Amino acid sequence: MNHRKKRKLPLPIYLDEFERQKLETIAESWGVNLSNTVKRLIREKLIK
Repeated sequence: MNHRKKRKLPLPIYLDEFERQKLETIAESWGVNLSNTVKRLIREKLIK
């Protein structure tokens, strides 16, 4: 039997220009890309 790890599918998130600029500012201050910023914010929100 072949047991391959399932790959997570990307979660499309649609942002307006204002939201994108806000997230890009946060991403820049954290030193990560936009995708990792969204993941981190979701993770922190779920933990709290």
